[in-house]
Amino acid sequence: MEKIYVKLFSDFDEAFRYLVRYLKVNEKLVPYLAEKTNAFNLLLENFPKKFLKPLVQAAERSSVKVAFPTMLEFAPDYLKVLLIGNEYDFKVLAKELKGIEELKGLPQKVLEAIILYKRKHFKITHNRKVLPLGLKTHVMGVLNTTPDSFSDGGEATTVKAAVEKALKMVEEGADIIDIGGESTRPGATPVDAKEELNRVLPVVRELKRELEKQKLDRVWISVDTYKGEVANAVLQEGADIINDISGLTFDPTMADVVVKHRAPVVINHIKGTPQRWREMEITYTDVVEEIVNFWRDKIELLLEKGYDDRSKIICDPGIGFGKLPEHNVEILKRFAEFRVVGQPLMVGASRKSFINEIYKALLNYNSAPKARLFGSLGAIAPAVMGGANIVRVHDVRATREFLAVLDSIRTYDKFYFS
Repeated sequence: MEKIYVKLFSDFDEAFRYLVRYLKVNEKLVPYLAEKTNAFNLLLENFPKKFLKPLVQAAERSSVKVAFPTMLEFAPDYLKVLLIGNEYDFKVLAKELKGIEELKGLPQKVLEAIILYKRKHFKITHNRKVLPLGLKTHVMGVLNTTPDSFSDGGEATTVKAAVEKALKMVEEGADIIDIGGESTRPGATPVDAKEELNRVLPVVRELKRELEKQKLDRVWISVDTYKGEVANAVLQEGADIINDISGLTFDPTMADVVVKHRAPVVINHIKGTPQRWREMEITYTDVVEEIVNFWRDKIELLLEKGYDDRSKIICDPGIGFGKLPEHNVEILKRFAEFRVVGQPLMVGASRKSFINEIYKALLNYNSAPKARLFGSLGAIAPAVMGGANIVRVHDVRATREFLAVLDSIRTYDKFYFS
C-alpha cells in the first residue's frame, strides 16, 4: 500500500541532486523535471511498479510530471515515485485517476494529502479552555522539578520554587507550562512513577490553585511524562495536556489513559531510549518520512481506541531524541513537510546539544546550555516559518519577543492592506 508525503525543495540544485542521487532519474530528463519542482510535490512510497504506466498516462493528462528510476527492469517491485506539480494539477490528476481499477484508492489519498497539508489553523479545547493555533505561535515554558535535567536541574525542586518559576514564565508570556519530573537527557537514570508523582503532583495542584486565584486560568498546564500512572493522576488533578516524550511507546497504558480523559496529547517522535543514545548507532533512511510514519501509526492507534477529537493530537518531531546533529538540522530545514499529517505541530530545540555542536564546528567554542539562547532562537525560526504552532522553550521572554516579530512577518499579507 502506497504512502504519500509532501516533498519540497529550496532551489533547483537541491531538486536536481535529489532526482539524480535518490530517485535515480534519467539524467537527460533531470534538468526539465527539477525546473518544475518549485511548486508542490507529492512523494509516493511503495508504489507498485506494474501500475506505473497508468499513473504516467493519467499524469500526462493533468500536467503532473512523474519522476521515477530510469533502469526500471532492475528496480524493485515497489518504487518511490515523485509527482511534480501544483495543487490544481493534483486535483485534476485525482479526477483522471478515478475509474482506473489498478489505482483504486490513490485519488482519495492524493486529495487527502493536499487537504491535510493546507490546514493551518486548529482549535484545541479542554477543561473549558481554548487554544487557537495558527495565527500566533504559542509558547510552552519548561518547568523541570528534577535535580538532574541537562539545563536547569535543581532550580525548582520545591513546590514553592516551581510555582514561582511557573508564574514568572506566565508573566513573561508563556501560554503553557510543561512540568517534568524525570530527566530525559542522554544517560539519565529513570525514576519510578511514585518518585515522579512526588515531584510533579503537588506542583500541578498548587499551580492550578494559584492560576485560578490570579485569574490566569487561561494558561494550560502540561505534564511531561511517559508513564500512564502519572498521566492518569495529574489529569485527575486538573492538568490539561500530556506531553509524552516516548510518543505512546514506553508504556502501553498511556494511550488508554489519554483516551479515557480525552486529554490533549503531544506525540513526540523518539528512537531508542535516553539510556542507550550514547552507545547506539543512530541511522535514518529519511528522517522526515520516518517521523511522519511514526505519527500516523500513533494517531491511528488513538482513533482505534476511541479518541474522538484528532485536533487534540499535537505532533513533535523530537529534536535530539535519538537523532544526530545532522538529523536535527534536516528536521528544522524540512519542517514544512510535516504539515502533511494535518495536525498541530510543536518543536522543542531550546538549549539542546546540537546547537553547541554547530557552535563548535563554526565558531570554535563550547557553550553551556544556558548560553545557547541565540542558537535556540535560530533553531525555531525555520520550524515556525514551516508551520510549528507551539515552541517549547526555557527562555520565555526572549522567545516571546522574537516570535512577535517572526509571526508578524509570517502572517503578513500585502494584499490585505492594498
